[in-house]
Amino acid sequence: MSPEDISARLDISAPFLMIDSFEITEAGQAARATKHLHEDDWYFAAHLPASRVMPATLLTEAMLQTLVLLIYDSVDHGAHRSFIHDIAVKMLNAGKPGQNVVLDARLLSFKRGIAKGEVVASADGKVLAKGAFSYASPHLMARPS
Repeated sequence: MSPEDISARLDISAPFLMIDSFEITEAGQAARATKHLHEDDWYFAAHLPASRVMPATLLTEAMLQTLVLLIYDSVDHGAHRSFIHDIAVKMLNAGKPGQNVVLDARLLSFKRGIAKGEVVASADGKVLAKGAFSYASPHLMARPS
């Protein structure tokens, strides 16, 4: 999926679109996204410029965008959107200019409008972050009769 397609599907545009490519690796179960960290990306000059590391919040956003695309591909949401219900992320290493970040997402469950999944972000053979996420899709939640 191209950046333009990703932007349209997520309704997010630059500078907050945090992934460059997206592909389903296992239908309804797994996906991979990538993000190249360019030397001139805006956040390197604005966040700890002496260290030049990708902000953890933006890496978390890349992880979220990857999982949301997997959820939207797995369960038809139409024009509706999901929202974040729960986040648990462990930052293990920093993302630095020139790296290609690979984001591997796995959908663990989707029941009554609640999706649970995991994402691992890595670069240069090192895990940068691991996260567990829950998303709520109110329009897909069962209503009592």
